[in-house]
Formats: sequence, C-alpha cells, structure tokens
Amino acid sequence: MTNASELIKVAFDNLRSKPGFVERTDQRQLGLLLSDLMTSGSRGAFEAPTGLGKSLATLIPAIAHGMASKKRVVVATYTNVLAEQYWRHDLPLALSLFPENREFRAQLLMGRQRYACLAAMDEVLPQEVDQLKARAKHGIESEFRQIVKRPYRELTSLWQKVTSPPVCGARTCPAYDDCFYYNARRKAESAELIITNHSVVIQDAVLASYSDDDEGLLGKIDFLVLDEAHDFQQAAMNGLEFELSSARLNALIGIAKRYELLLLPLAQAAGEGMEFMRAHLAFHDAVNACMRDLVAYAIRNERNGILDTSPEELLEHPQVSASRVTSNVEAFNIADRVSVACGQLAAASDSRMAKWKAEGSELARSVSDTARVYTGYLKAFGIGCQLIFKPDGVSVSYSSRTGTEAILRRDVIGLAEPLRELIWNRTPYACISATLATDGNFEYFTRSTGAEPEFTEILPSPFDYPSNAAIYLPPNGAVQDPANARKMGTEDDYYRQLALEIGKIIRAMDGRTLALFHSRKEMEGVYSHIVPHPDRPILIQERSGFADVGQRFVKNPQASLFGLRSFWTGFDAPGETLSCVIVVRIPFEVPIDPPQIARLAYLQSIGLNAFAQHTLPLAKMMVRQGAGRLIRRAEDKGVIAVLDSRVRTKNYGEEILANLPEGMRVFTDIEDAVGFLELGTA
Repeated sequence: MTNASELIKVAFDNLRSKPGFVERTDQRQLGLLLSDLMTSGSRGAFEAPTGLGKSLATLIPAIAHGMASKKRVVVATYTNVLAEQYWRHDLPLALSLFPENREFRAQLLMGRQRYACLAAMDEVLPQEVDQLKARAKHGIESEFRQIVKRPYRELTSLWQKVTSPPVCGARTCPAYDDCFYYNARRKAESAELIITNHSVVIQDAVLASYSDDDEGLLGKIDFLVLDEAHDFQQAAMNGLEFELSSARLNALIGIAKRYELLLLPLAQAAGEGMEFMRAHLAFHDAVNACMRDLVAYAIRNERNGILDTSPEELLEHPQVSASRVTSNVEAFNIADRVSVACGQLAAASDSRMAKWKAEGSELARSVSDTARVYTGYLKAFGIGCQLIFKPDGVSVSYSSRTGTEAILRRDVIGLAEPLRELIWNRTPYACISATLATDGNFEYFTRSTGAEPEFTEILPSPFDYPSNAAIYLPPNGAVQDPANARKMGTEDDYYRQLALEIGKIIRAMDGRTLALFHSRKEMEGVYSHIVPHPDRPILIQERSGFADVGQRFVKNPQASLFGLRSFWTGFDAPGETLSCVIVVRIPFEVPIDPPQIARLAYLQSIGLNAFAQHTLPLAKMMVRQGAGRLIRRAEDKGVIAVLDSRVRTKNYGEEILANLPEGMRVFTDIEDAVGFLELGTA
C-alpha cells in the first residue's frame, strides 16, 4: 500500500506538470512540514505568505494521509469565503493530482445558521423551495443568494427568515431527510477531510467539553489545520461570549415553543397535559417579564459599563473602576431569573421524558434524541446567564445598549487557558497565516492564544516587493497626529487633511485605490470632504452589503473604495483594480469598550506592558494584513500608503514599517512612487 509520503510526492510532481504552473519550492516545503506533523501528531505554526500556494500545500498532505491511513483532518478558515474557495476551487484541483482509484471522502461543513432551513422556506418562499433543493449542492447562504432572484437588500431580509435556527426538531421535522445541514453533518461523520470555519471548531470543542465521549460536531479528528490563524483569537472570543438581550430572549421563547409542540402529544397521552402546559406557561411568563425588565433597566441606567470581572481584583484597577456600573444588582437579578427558568424547564422536561420512556412510550423513545438537544440548549443558556453574574476564568461582565434596550454580556478576555483546554491539548494542529508573526517571531500569537507549537517557520514571500511595490508617506506636516486631533477637538481639520491626501493619491493612481479606515466616524468624516470626480467614483462601505460594494469595486478599475475592518483581511482584488492600499491610521485598539478596558487591566495585573505587548503587536498584525491586500499575484504592482504621521514621529513608527515586506523604497511624493513603478495613469 502506497504511504502518505509517496502520494505527496506524486501529487506535487503532477502539480508541477500542469500547464502554466510555476513551481514554488516553499509550497512543497510547507506541504512536507504539515505531513511531518500529521505523521508524528505534533504541533506547528507557520507563516506562509500570499502567493505561496498554502491552500494546495495544506490539502495535498491532508488528502494523502486520508487515503493512506484514513486519518481525519479538519481544515478551518476564519472567513466563509475562503472555506468555500477551498471547497469549490482548491479541492477539485488537489484531488486531480492523486490516483483516481483511491477512496477518499471530503465534506464542507459550515455553522448551522449558514444553511437554509427547508421548513422555513416552505413558509416564507414556497415557490422557490423546490428550486433550491434541485440546484443547491449545500444549501448555504451563497447558493441561496444565487438561486433566489431578489434585490440585495430583500435577499438579506429573506435570508434572516429562512436560516436554520440554533435548535430544531431534527428527526421529527418533515424536511429532515432533505435537510441541508443534517445531510452535511452525516457526511462529515465519515469524511477523511472536513473543510469548515473557526466558529465551527470552537462550537465543536465546547460541545465536546460537555459530552461524555469528548466528541462534538466533528467527531474524533486526527489533525487540525487553522488557516487564517491570525484571526483565531477573534473567532474564539466570539464563540465563547454570551449575550442576554431581547433578541436572544425572543429566540429562546421560540425554541421553547417548538419544544412544547414536540412534547405536548406525549404529555396528553400520559394524562399530564394541563401540568405540562402550566410549566411551559410559567417559563414564558418568566422570560417575558425579564424582557420587560431589560427595557426598564436600560431606561433607568443610561450609563453602560462593567458589572463584574474575574479575577475579582480587576475591579480595583483605576480604569475598570471608572467604567464600573455600581447598580449591577438589578442586571444580575434579571440574568439569574432567566437562568433559573431555563434550569427548571430543562429539569422538568428531563424528568418527564425519563418517566414516559420507563412507561414504555414508543413516541417518547422516538423523540428522545431531539428532546435531549432542546434541553441541552436550555441548560447551556442557563449556564451562560450564570456566567454573567458569576464570571469565571479571565472574563468581564458588562452592560451595553442598543436604542432603548439593555444588553448584558460576558466576554472571555484571557483566552490562553480556555483554548488550551478546548483546542490545543485535544488535537495535534498547525496554525497557518500569511501574517502570523510580528517582529519576525510568533510570541504575540502564542501568548495571546495559548498555542504551544513545537515547530515554527516563517517561509519567504514569492513576490518581488522591491521591484513591484513602494511605500508612500505624506510629507511632514501634511496630516496631523490623529491622537492630538482628538484631544484638541480639531478632528474636522484632520479629516480635511486626510481627504486632500487621499484625493491626491486617487488622482495619481487614476482610481484603483482601497482606503482602509479604523472607524466609521473617521471614514464618513473624510468622505464628507472628498471632492467627487465623475470618472473616478469612490465607493463607501455601508452598514450592510460588504460583499456587494466589494464586487462593484473589483469590476470598475477606475473606482476607489473606503472600507472598514472586513476589508483589512481576506479581501482579494488582484490586478490593476487595486494598485494602491491606503492605511489611513495605525489601527490601535482604543480601550473604550468594557472588554478592551478589562483586557488591558488584566495584562497590567500580570506584569505586562499592555501597549507594548498587546496593543502594538495587534496593530502591527493588522497593518500587515491591510497591506497584504495589494500584491496578490506575481505581476501585481502598487503602492502602500501610510497616512498616519506617527510612523515618523513615534519610536514605534519604524517598528510598524519594519513589519512590512523588506526592500521597498519609501517616497514622500506620490507621483514619484507611481513613476518608479511605471504604473501610469489614464
């Protein structure tokens, strides 16, 4: 039987023979590094720059080990866009490099709320449900948007109505046999390769921590590859947070209602219908009362802030103390009442199901698995509420507002220990990203996530940055220090200066510019001072429609785009469409929100310099990500413009620039940069 090493050699040799393929030695090197980890069950972290071909370098060893020894490998990305690219584009090419007679199974698995619910489709879009079933391979949002022909905004609203709920009837649902989500789950159980996203990996780990067999959604896996690993910290924070809001409570009531409809026939058959309904009515009344109290709490307490922290000593930190809401008893009371209501309903349901099954009810046995899912959700919701008023680990509980509604949240701010328990100590892994290192090492990534790779390597970029890219910094005094502008109240002058600089760059580049902003306020302030030009339109990211504005930018080479966080990472616009990336301001995390305040306080409490060892490395990583939008293939050329004057005036400015690709010339005249690169204008 051919072993994995032989299959990998065959695959890379076949890849080299593909027409138009340009061999990249480091692509094969990365594939061999990953194969070694899969063979030995070891852990690694690798920086694989854009253009190296890391997708194929990841898939080839994963497929080889699956074919040779049935090892199960999970490849997870941060963005759904990249996960779909792996599945639709990279995987077919990778599979074509192997002998056709080799048995191998792969499956795409997204979070359940990325799938269309056929039962909901029957209610909301009955005319389109058969079309979706016939044409969609996976039933995910991107296919829904292609198949259901509606204007963009209407599609967004419709998708929210037909997306799969957090908990459903599963086998008791009439559409279960055709269900896109459960079909994907079933296929994933027997697949050697699963392509998914970070949030599913976190959800799988959390569910496994509650299960008796230490298995979650993905089953037992032999190796985990985290692509876009620089974003795994954010995915983990999102996956471990808990929020108590009217929207969440409304969803909870809907789930309890479906659970009630599932069990009511059993209760009636047992002669316990009235008692059963009283228990559910009591639950609904309790949750509805808490929803009203959340609104009342928001009205009486206009100030948002920190409710509690873990460890408790963080409350004594000056910034935490200044942000603390002392009237937390009312908030904790609301969370406690929801927790009690969830626990009581779950306990009563478990007791009844056990009794009915013991009495020989066939119906009880047929719905027991589904009932267990519902009670599991209720218990998890109750535990989440408890963690608001009894935070554990390194976390913060706080209140915020949306309009007249209060939101109570608990965020984990120290991820190292939870991730060691949930992820790093369970499965051998490799963390990969084009920008995983800062200052030439992985210290920030490993310290902030708790990962402990045994092997690390920074692979060189295949692109010729000294010849194909340049840095533009405005002349001294052209743009004032953004921090000083905020302190002195001269932000409008600052926006005007930025608008002049950006306008000059766009004229020199004849459009073709992506301007990356750190805040919507700044972006809209600068946009208000831009003088429009009919031949060089400027698109601006709205509060929704990220994908739509990105597509319009890619299709119009003379267009420029003002974008926020979603365009700093993962956005791909190769070719002349994007010939200049502007980093408007160094994206420092400003400790305004409670999690940020508590995190910096915690870092200081353990003896770290919060700015030097968190804020600055995070900014360096983001600047690297933003600048990485520019050169996406070997023939691309362009300018990286950094408009923040602090790169010249602060000691850390040189460090920021040193984290960009080596060898690029620095210009203080944009026309000189354009001429040096021979970009040309219309």
